[in-house]
Amino acid sequence: MNEPKRFLPMDWRVLLGLVVTVVWIVTGLIYLLSVVGWGNFVHLPTADIGSFLEGAFAPLAFLWLVIGHFMQQTEISANTRAIKLQEKSAQRLELHSRQDSYFKLLNLVQEQLGGIAGFHYMSVAGPTGTGEITGEEFTEQRAIASTGDHAWFVRKMISLIITHREDPDRVQEILFGTDIRRRHTDNYTRTFAKLLEQARAVDTESMLEDALLNGSAQGLYYRMITYARGDEGVEPFLGAISISRPQAQGDTA
Repeated sequence: MNEPKRFLPMDWRVLLGLVVTVVWIVTGLIYLLSVVGWGNFVHLPTADIGSFLEGAFAPLAFLWLVIGHFMQQTEISANTRAIKLQEKSAQRLELHSRQDSYFKLLNLVQEQLGGIAGFHYMSVAGPTGTGEITGEEFTEQRAIASTGDHAWFVRKMISLIITHREDPDRVQEILFGTDIRRRHTDNYTRTFAKLLEQARAVDTESMLEDALLNGSAQGLYYRMITYARGDEGVEPFLGAISISRPQAQGDTA
């Protein structure tokens, strides 16, 4: 069974122009035949015939010029909307590409943060620190961290700080007690801050930033460091658990 032919919908302005054109031509023919007379018309000089036709069809030319202008405006508007949609699509593709790159970078940076925390933990609890772990034990723990648990030593540092959370001097010693520890702490906070900046750049709703800062061991350790350092605007964490900051000189106990 043959399907009926489908015709493209005609723009109402074109339809209006066709109706006005037909009416105008029919009216002109009626005027020509009934008033001027066909015999008189064909015997007019060529210049007069040209002037007559020019005057008769000038309004139609102007009409179709106006119709074409408005149709062109509509087409331009449609093209503009299409271009905007393409721009939005390109922006989404670019954002998706940047997010893919970010997640690839995230794993490398988390591994780097774990390495920084590992050497920091060795400085605090190793033979040069409290002696809680030996070099062999540190090597074994590094092997565990290298299997994919990049937050292993980060959690170790969190555990140390929570254990001494009521002793601000001990917390300061753990984080900033020696030049090496201070360097590890500064490297950790600087690296994590850059990771947060990248998260803000690829996520306008700040979901990645919130997940990093509040939902990961790396973020919790970062907040502990910044809180212990005395940075303004850093809220306590772990519910009721918070680090006691050292009193400023001149404060009373």
